Amino acid sequence: MKITIAMILLLASLNVCSDTLNIQASKDNTLFETNADPLSNGAGGSFFVGRTNQSNNSVRRGLLQFNLSTIPSGSTIDDATLEITSSISIAGLQSLTLHTVTQDWGESTSNSTAAGGGGGGGNGAPAEPGDVTWTNAFHKGSPWMTVGGDFNNTPSASTTANGTGLVTFNSLDLKGDIQDWLDGTTPNFGWIILGNETTAPTAFRFNSRENLTNPPNLVVQYTPPPVMVQFTPEKDNTLFETPFGDTSNGAGIKLFAGKIVNGTNRRGLLEFDLSSIPPSAVITSVSIQLNVLNVPGTATTGNANLHLALAEWGEGSSVATGSGNGNPAPAELGDATWLNTFFDDLDTDLWVNAGGDFATNASGSTSLGMSTGPLIFNSTTELIADVSTWVQNSSDNHGWVIIGDEVNDGNVRSFGSRESAGTGPVLSIEYSIPDLIFADGFEQP
Repeated sequence: MKITIAMILLLASLNVCSDTLNIQASKDNTLFETNADPLSNGAGGSFFVGRTNQSNNSVRRGLLQFNLSTIPSGSTIDDATLEITSSISIAGLQSLTLHTVTQDWGESTSNSTAAGGGGGGGNGAPAEPGDVTWTNAFHKGSPWMTVGGDFNNTPSASTTANGTGLVTFNSLDLKGDIQDWLDGTTPNFGWIILGNETTAPTAFRFNSRENLTNPPNLVVQYTPPPVMVQFTPEKDNTLFETPFGDTSNGAGIKLFAGKIVNGTNRRGLLEFDLSSIPPSAVITSVSIQLNVLNVPGTATTGNANLHLALAEWGEGSSVATGSGNGNPAPAELGDATWLNTFFDDLDTDLWVNAGGDFATNASGSTSLGMSTGPLIFNSTTELIADVSTWVQNSSDNHGWVIIGDEVNDGNVRSFGSRESAGTGPVLSIEYSIPDLIFADGFEQP
């Protein structure tokens, strides 16, 4: 069952597809070349790129910025396309380049169409306070370091436009811009679009964000970051080797694993409630932290292993006593013991094998040192398969058996149990949610 489930989830993980967002511009504007009064078009329905037929001051540059806050932090950008729509041009086929802007800039209330700015609004309107202009990032405020805008000379993308209709930019560098902005590697001041500024007429009028028809659109495909969750045990216990099977430590503050000085073994039990993880989740990482509370003077190095438990077991109210809380207590009703999955007076709930039923091969392993503190079982394909199986079918979840060194006398360890405040076991899981696409191509809701 575990192998089958794991294979299904592995195939599903190949379909962990990007989510797609269509993001509208948060601001846009035009830089109008001028040596006279500053011009802008913050609230207009268009922005302009290229060179107009004017005899001078004819260069136009479009500015766009997009708010990326709807993309989950930590996501990986898989693809991105900038879409803009040309509504007027007599320029013929022209090249356009897209560059990242290196200084913040403004969009205010200027409107070249409403102001009768001529040329379909391409002549600009008097700038309002806060508008970007040819000379200032914010009119009556911060100047550009270089007139005409501060931007990276190397374009992030290039494309061609001809007449009216949809124009798109798509490139690895454009995708990289968005990743850098999302990660905070570089500040997001948006892009500037440059056209052919050598000859005239080469100008295009593009719909702005204020235009109800085909405003600028940034299509972003991304893979969300894995979900990271942690769990403390739903129950834990220790199996104490004894011919009578009548001792346990269900409510004690320690778990034990390994062989004690008298030559008998102890095995820990752990089980976690994973019902909060969606069944469609693809598990990508599983690790377990135990905390070693005691290393006896007889201890040596060795290994601790986690084995998949194959039968359900219990945690009762028994509490171990004695020096180091290492002496088992009489088993209480419902406790797991060396012989019983659930202790009772009739011995009706027995392990098939004394000492617990578990998979022969370990799902995880770690080295036992000689000091107290955290003991980590790092993620393995087997641990991932265990958890994947349990997420798919909770009735298969019987947890793990902790097997210590059962060869050398006295090489036992005690670990904090779930009743041990601050030192109990912690299960850490990372997972992603795939697009569930079946072989027939139909995506499930």
